[in-house]
Amino acid sequence: MLLTEAKAYIGQVCTIRYRDRSGSELVAVSKVYDATFVPLYGGYLVTDADDIRLDRICGVSLVSSDIDTETIRTTIGSGVLEQAAA
Repeated sequence: MLLTEAKAYIGQVCTIRYRDRSGSELVAVSKVYDATFVPLYGGYLVTDADDIRLDRICGVSLVSSDIDTETIRTTIGSGVLEQAAA
């Protein structure tokens, strides 16, 4: 994913599929706060759960564009996504 593509998700709640160091695919559902370039490391997607390197992202899908979302829980094993908005 390029930095310009990642900036389109700022302020939105997204499901992000990415790979860790060992190559396992992980899924995070979180609000995207920023997409930025860190010198010597590359592009990063700054979320409320984690900072994710752009070159490790497999896919991003939009869950909600609601900025007032407070609680997002995922159960990866059963594939259930629960979202509670204030």
